[in-house]
Amino acid sequence: MNFIKIFFILFVTNVFLFTSCKDDDQQDPCSSTFDQVALFTNVADNIILPNYENLKSELDELSIITQVFVTNPDENGLSDLRGAFKEAYSSWQSAAQFEFGPAEDVFLRNSLNNFPVNTNRVEFNIENEINNFDQPDTYDQGFPALDFLLFGISGSDSVLETVKLYRENADKEKYKKYLTDLVANMQTKVTNTYETWKNSYRDSFVTRTGTAAGNSLSQIINSWNQNYELVKRNKIGVPSGVLDLNFPLPDKVEAFYSGISSSLAIDALNASLNLYLGVGNTGINGVGLDDFINEVNAEKNGKTLDEVIQEQFAKALNAVSALPDPLSESIENDELPTVLAYNEITRQVVNIKTDLPSVLCISITYVDNPSDSD
Repeated sequence: MNFIKIFFILFVTNVFLFTSCKDDDQQDPCSSTFDQVALFTNVADNIILPNYENLKSELDELSIITQVFVTNPDENGLSDLRGAFKEAYSSWQSAAQFEFGPAEDVFLRNSLNNFPVNTNRVEFNIENEINNFDQPDTYDQGFPALDFLLFGISGSDSVLETVKLYRENADKEKYKKYLTDLVANMQTKVTNTYETWKNSYRDSFVTRTGTAAGNSLSQIINSWNQNYELVKRNKIGVPSGVLDLNFPLPDKVEAFYSGISSSLAIDALNASLNLYLGVGNTGINGVGLDDFINEVNAEKNGKTLDEVIQEQFAKALNAVSALPDPLSESIENDELPTVLAYNEITRQVVNIKTDLPSVLCISITYVDNPSDSD
């Protein structure tokens, strides 16, 4: 009798396991035949490389204009320099989400956009002629430092007062050197990243298929998510006060001195959406993550997951677009619209950080900021 019972249990268990495996095979996105090489090729050739090339070009132009300005500081030169700075900062928003491979090797994100800038450290460095930017975890370099040097170092955003500092101040040569060395460091790191991608990394990137950590799909999804959370937290959440007991911190915005915080946040969200859709700089819609999740028939709340994600991107963009620059002044006047924008950005996180990786069998491997519980 015991033998019969054991045989029956084993038989039922095997039937259950066989049935479960069969059902899993029918719905398992890990076994999808989606063409990952086509996805990686489009992302590399039409999104990553063009964005790095554009950023490099903008920084090359910024370097030229910087040299012209420090040679003969005048109001026209500063206006040109400020304009080139804004163009380059905007370009960075599209390249910021690829912090893996060559970019990770040179700590590109930290070197170019740790904000808010430590102005006391910048002033100390200038005074003591410390022009070493080899510590990427500091807050005295990159675009935030340029933001201060071009718009805030004279104590105001006055073109005339800023020009006087570079033309008449007793330490004017120190200011000029810090400015030029700062731009040169940014230019070097971006150039190295772009050249490595173009000359070697691209070819290996497009062939690393699969879902394992370290392969291209995992790199794309993890870096994309991490950058999106930085947009949520650093660009919007921290300044709004929502992460600090509802005490607004308007001076913590990105680009505080130039006052282009909202426009940079919009640029960053659009870049995130375009990467998801596979839309390149030319506007052509190529193979993207949206095609992959549609291939595996991912659904959520009675809609396709793709519809849910695109709708939430639209809501987040609308909310941020309603925040006028300077964002710091908007927060000082009424922080509620910024909090609402933060909420709309946050609602996307579960879609792209939990649902999308789950259906594509990708693990999120980066470490969350411990002070951000969302």
